[in-house]
Amino acid sequence: MTEKSPGESTPEAKVGFLARLKRPPQCSMARMIVIGVLGGIVIWGGLNTGMEYTNRTEFCLSCHTMKTPYEELKKTVHYSNRTGTSVGCADCHVASSKEPFDYARKMTQKVFASKDVIGEILGTIDTPEKYEAHRLTMAKRVWAQMKAADSKECRNCHKFDKMDTTKQKDRSVVKHEGAMQDGKTCIDCHKGIAHKPVHHLLEDDASKTATMDTPAAATSPPSAPAAIDRTAAPTPIPGSATADVSGTKAPATTAAASTVTQVAAPPAETKPSKAEPTAPVRSGGSVAAGIDWSKVPSRPIKLFYPGQASLEWVMNKADHSSVTDIIEKKRACARCHSGDANEIGNAIVAGKPVGVSKSILEPSPPAGKVGFIPVDLQIAHDGNKIYFRYEWVPPKNTGNKADPKNEVKLTLMFDGGGTVPGAEINGCWNTCHTDLRTMKDATDDKKTKYLKGADLASGNFMDLLQFRSGKGEKPVDGWVGNSRTMDGGKTQFKAEGKKEGNKWVVVMERTLAAAGGKGDHAIAPEKIYYFGFAIHEDFSNARYHYVSLGYQFGLDKDDPATKNYINVQKQ
Repeated sequence: MTEKSPGESTPEAKVGFLARLKRPPQCSMARMIVIGVLGGIVIWGGLNTGMEYTNRTEFCLSCHTMKTPYEELKKTVHYSNRTGTSVGCADCHVASSKEPFDYARKMTQKVFASKDVIGEILGTIDTPEKYEAHRLTMAKRVWAQMKAADSKECRNCHKFDKMDTTKQKDRSVVKHEGAMQDGKTCIDCHKGIAHKPVHHLLEDDASKTATMDTPAAATSPPSAPAAIDRTAAPTPIPGSATADVSGTKAPATTAAASTVTQVAAPPAETKPSKAEPTAPVRSGGSVAAGIDWSKVPSRPIKLFYPGQASLEWVMNKADHSSVTDIIEKKRACARCHSGDANEIGNAIVAGKPVGVSKSILEPSPPAGKVGFIPVDLQIAHDGNKIYFRYEWVPPKNTGNKADPKNEVKLTLMFDGGGTVPGAEINGCWNTCHTDLRTMKDATDDKKTKYLKGADLASGNFMDLLQFRSGKGEKPVDGWVGNSRTMDGGKTQFKAEGKKEGNKWVVVMERTLAAAGGKGDHAIAPEKIYYFGFAIHEDFSNARYHYVSLGYQFGLDKDDPATKNYINVQKQ
């Protein structure tokens, strides 16, 4: 055989080379795609692994300044709760979901987070003092980011359409309904829930005041005094008379207290014996003799201890987060707080902080004082007179007799049917101010309740009726205008009370007509009246009473959509 030189091609080699030349290009492209995909997976996996590693709370805490907000988080419901769920730093600050483009958001959040790392390195926030100095700036940046993302970080766990409103408090239901209607997002209302709250320090809060248009019939009130512990100076809310929120309970089965004789007030023992009822205390003759109270619907109302909660505090946004809704939507206090008034009273009487500003509204908690009293209220009329019946179980006596003559005083105030600006929202709270005696800004120990811009001629005053349990004490038929006046009414007002066992029953009676008295409001069928009442229990005096939120009533006029409305039916 002839030997071939090394460079000489065989016929077989030539055929293989020609075959390779004829191979379609798709094969090379597919190979490149496979390599690219595999490479991308490797790169993405590496990046994602790094992302998840740096998302760990432990990694965040390696920067020692992050321990400050983490310790704050540990004290909140987001860290420990009854269901055992918990969130870490990344759950709120680098939130993820299953959306396709969420990875880009996570990368963006990482870039923002690098500012904190830089601040740590440069020493901008490396001490608790420096951190506090920059806290609001950092918080505002986070709030803005969450607002821009429609609070995705919150909505990963919380969704409007999955909420069970039957398990929420009244104010939560109202807030969430309003948020959906107004297109609000979670962070609009829920700032400061995981860390030290500083949102009340926002620059614009100090300059915002509560203002509304004043009805033509009323005199515009001047600006209110400075609110408790705040620099803002909100104006009491004037507004038109509007109904706000639902019905009454089934008729009560208890009968009215009847009486024909007047005797001494009950003794001040801790708990009267049920077997030895205290005789009735009568003021002004037989009361409501023709009313069958078993046929009158009963409304349960929680009277709570208010401490130094003034109108100015309630209407200051830096203290009370709902001020905007109160003003813009004319939302009555009872719509949000009728269900949790007991919790508010318990917190205030214990000297605990309340409101977004965490104010202490009771600097000197009275020993033994309870936070609230449940009261059953019934109202009826007969075409000539209107009757109010109150029934409650008093708390245990504390022995602090600021008013030794009267174990109980019960006071009712109401407007003339839209004649007092703001009464449709706050009821008689419009008469409670921060400069009254025993209040925070008091300068006169004799200054009592008053209305800003009061005017008897236009009806801008609150009619006042009061029952007193003391022997020989007469019922009060007065009014609150520029000051409180405890006489002058001519409505043939009568009041009667009886304490039996562990229960008090008080019944009030007055004419529907004003009867020409100074400071008397006529009660007519076509109007809605805004009212509130208070009980001085256990011989108490001044602001150490229990108060209701603002409620409404009308004669023979139903309004089931209004929560704090009572239909007073003719009997």
